Amino acid sequence: MILRTLFILLPVLVSGILSIRAEEPVKPAPVAAKKDEPVAKKPEVKPEAKPAPGAPTHTVKAEPFVQKVKVSGTVQGTRETPVELNLKRWSDLTVVRAAAHGSMVKAGEVIIELETKDLAKKIGELKRLLPSQELDLAAVELELDKAEKVTPLSLEKAMRDKMQAEQDLAHFEDKDRPMQERAAREDVKEITESLAYAQEELNQLKKMYEKDNLTEETEEIILRRAENTVGRYQWMLEQTAARTGRTLDVMLPRTHESLKRSLEMRQIEWRAGEKAMRDGLAKLRLSTAAKRREMEETRKALAEHEEDLAAMRVTAPHDGIVYYGMSQRAKWTTASLVDRKLIPGGKLSMREIVMTIVDPSKVRVLLSLTEEQLQDLAEGQKGVCQAKWKPDIKFGATLESILYVPYADKTFDAVLSLKTPKEAPALLPGMSADAEIVVYEKADALLLPKGAIKKEGEREVVTLADGKAVTVKTGRAEGDRVEILEGLKAGAVVRLPEVKKDAPEKEAKPDAPSAPAKKE
Repeated sequence: MILRTLFILLPVLVSGILSIRAEEPVKPAPVAAKKDEPVAKKPEVKPEAKPAPGAPTHTVKAEPFVQKVKVSGTVQGTRETPVELNLKRWSDLTVVRAAAHGSMVKAGEVIIELETKDLAKKIGELKRLLPSQELDLAAVELELDKAEKVTPLSLEKAMRDKMQAEQDLAHFEDKDRPMQERAAREDVKEITESLAYAQEELNQLKKMYEKDNLTEETEEIILRRAENTVGRYQWMLEQTAARTGRTLDVMLPRTHESLKRSLEMRQIEWRAGEKAMRDGLAKLRLSTAAKRREMEETRKALAEHEEDLAAMRVTAPHDGIVYYGMSQRAKWTTASLVDRKLIPGGKLSMREIVMTIVDPSKVRVLLSLTEEQLQDLAEGQKGVCQAKWKPDIKFGATLESILYVPYADKTFDAVLSLKTPKEAPALLPGMSADAEIVVYEKADALLLPKGAIKKEGEREVVTLADGKAVTVKTGRAEGDRVEILEGLKAGAVVRLPEVKKDAPEKEAKPDAPSAPAKKE
């Protein structure tokens, strides 16, 4: 029975022994080894084979993963008030005294005092000039008031004179001249008729007295009277004819011409007078307005010079520290230029920011970011900040805002608000600061060393401890660690690349084959 059982199990035992020997790694036999090859050298292990004892591996497990971005910036005050001289009239800005850079000042304290002697002299001159200008203005305003009333009356009179001349000429031409011409002719006619009557009467008397052949004294008297009457009428006719001729030929044409000239003169006077009076009134108005503006300008100049005089003593707008120059992107760009001016006798320029009063209790950090840093940063992210001069003190920080519009140097501004601990030192504008912003955080991330991941075309591959290649999907990286999103689970063992030995160990390799040689 026992023999039968051994006979049955013998083939099974032989096949098992053969299969076990086949699965064991093939070791180089001493006989097959070449003489010139070191006996201790191991053959290459195929990818499918198990790792040699002591080969580095990594067991995947869930662990906290935090990715941070390191940034740097400059401390900036959130309450910075530029100080500039913006005077209205005065331009000679000579420094008498100025607060020192870095000094603490209180609100209302004088920080810049300028020379005011020449300005005070100018104010005195303006005060003396103003009364005479007021008198001149009063005089021209009175003259203007008179002209405003007289000019319409003068224009009305000139118009009335012109109209009267027109009426006189028309009446003379229509009425007076025809009537005077007729009257002159009627006078000649009347005298002529009277002379004819007197002559006829004289002739009749002579005939009557000649028949009697006697001439009495009475008759002589009557005849002489009649002759005298005829002579008188002859003389009157001669005078009337001469007067009528003169009236018709000289006086009436002359009167007509005089009326026409008078009308023409009235028309010229009216046109010229109207323009002259209106222009004179307008000129007087302009002159009055100019005097008024001149006086107002003097008053304004006096008031503004007095304001400038008060502004020549520049005071601090609030409590804070004096910084020379102006701040641009948290850098005091003009400090070196202004420093040479804020000395006794120095000359300042109008609208030049010469100082900035900074409240040291209200600060933030202005970051200067690159485009690469923008990829992970977002508003609202938290982190820690430290001043370079006190790196051991940490400030809580929050990324408050990011300006995505680049400057000329291809950098982007971002603002980091701070939470200052009680024991923290003072952070003053202009100081440098570093910060670490947490851009990604996961409590149970699966992480691998970077060296365990290989690129095969478009794939990312890791090799398990049993030699199996697995495709994975990676996420974020921090230092030497990479997050695995897909392809592995916690507990998986991943093969790591072998660490190369240091140079001293490599020099000791020739001594290794001596051990197998002893075995031989």
